[in-house]
Amino acid sequence: MRVLSKLPVLALAAYALAGCDTGTLPFLSKANGAAMPAVQTGGQQDQAIADPPAPAPGQFGKAPAAQAAQAQQPAPLTGIDYVISKVKRGDFLCAGAVTINVSDAADNPREFVIKSKSFEFRMVPVVTASGAVRLENEAKGVIWLQVANRAMLMNQKKGQRMAAECLAKT
Repeated sequence: MRVLSKLPVLALAAYALAGCDTGTLPFLSKANGAAMPAVQTGGQQDQAIADPPAPAPGQFGKAPAAQAAQAQQPAPLTGIDYVISKVKRGDFLCAGAVTINVSDAADNPREFVIKSKSFEFRMVPVVTASGAVRLENEAKGVIWLQVANRAMLMNQKKGQRMAAECLAKT
């Protein structure tokens, strides 16, 4: 008998936790033998008992400070901006005792200057499918390739390497 007297309380607790409507549990729509309307006219739910909106995906359980920090993160770089961010600047020691300096161009932040004792080239970044950093000077046919901590300077018109096995100074 005790279990049966607590059954409505347990059913109400299950209703509250499960988020069910009274149509799912028909015995909840009656109290003291009288029918209680679960839905008002027109199929609109009473605003006083309406469920709050669900949290955005990936936001459940995060503190408000963490949500604010996540909202302030900048968008990831793409295209040329990504290539520019990956260019290693500074001196590179290459095979044959060649030293090459890679630096930003003073007048254009989207160009680079690659220079050594015998040459100086203005280069622009090019997007590659492989993710390697590629700077090139189309007019002179010169290409600077960087992969991880290694680099190479090539002249396409002459078909030769101008500097090979270049390692960034640390």
